[in-house]
Amino acid sequence: AYWRGTQARKELRQLKEAARHKNAIAVIWAYWLGYEARRELKRLKEEARRKHAVAVIWAYWLGLKVRREYRKFFRANAGRKIYEFTIQRIMQKYFLDLRNKLPPLSPTERSWPVRPYLFLDGTHTELKRIFHLWRCKKYRGQFTDQKRATYEEKLEASELFKDKKALYTNSVPQPFQGDYLEISKNPKYQKLNGAVEEKILLADVVNKINRANGKGAPRIFLLTKSNFIIADQKSGQIKSNIPIIDITSVSVSKQTDGLFAVHLKEGSTAASKGDFLFTSDRLIEIITKLYRIIFSKTNQKIAVEINNEFLVQFNQDKVCVKFIQGTQKNGNLPACKRKNNRLLEVTVP
Repeated sequence: AYWRGTQARKELRQLKEAARHKNAIAVIWAYWLGYEARRELKRLKEEARRKHAVAVIWAYWLGLKVRREYRKFFRANAGRKIYEFTIQRIMQKYFLDLRNKLPPLSPTERSWPVRPYLFLDGTHTELKRIFHLWRCKKYRGQFTDQKRATYEEKLEASELFKDKKALYTNSVPQPFQGDYLEISKNPKYQKLNGAVEEKILLADVVNKINRANGKGAPRIFLLTKSNFIIADQKSGQIKSNIPIIDITSVSVSKQTDGLFAVHLKEGSTAASKGDFLFTSDRLIEIITKLYRIIFSKTNQKIAVEINNEFLVQFNQDKVCVKFIQGTQKNGNLPACKRKNNRLLEVTVP
């Protein structure tokens, strides 16, 4: 009886366990079906919302196109149309008036028509700049090669001496002629012209300062592409022929005098007696041409020292050239006086 009771209880437990398993399977299956249904419902709702959004966007787009098409017929658009027409008419009148009031084509002309309207300020300024560039280009187009070279020399002179040398201001209106003596045409200098093999780029009479006492003597100063030549004014005999590659620098004062020093390379044949001192009213042109010729020959820029005191080499001595203010007996020409072995005073007005 005990054994049969045990067997009965064991079978009952198995039946209960099987019933619980069936119930759990039914619950899990119900939850899964519910999840699938909810997911499908969410997808259908999202698809419906998107279709509705597409329909709304399309309706708004069609409405916008229609409104744009018919807006020009509405009164609210008249203001913008009138404004655009007014601005267009103002601009047309502005350009027509400006065409009739343009200043002369000279690049130095500073005048420009008055701006008619405040909102055209930027345009007015830009047109002024463009017009000035155009007339400068047109003016440059009229230059011959010779005139262009002259202006290039003037520009070089400005970069070298403007606001540095007081004599520069007086040289601005004077054209650079180069050959002032007309060596090739003047029969007086026929012998000198035959002795110079290259084309003469500059010929002028300068005063050469004596190294010993500071007194000046007139000499012919010639410049070619390879040499600068010093010749006697009366006989035309060549006194010195110096290769320009032996020139190291040039020195001048800040005053209105025409004195300049040509420094030579130490140890060269031309420097056996030392540097040269000259005076000339055409100092600006002489140094500018010398500067440009040396640069074209050696592709190196020589130093141009502008100071009221500088050193020169005379034979074996270093001599200080000092400029002082004083009263001149010979007009505006500087007076040079050798004080001692170390000092040469130049009196300028």
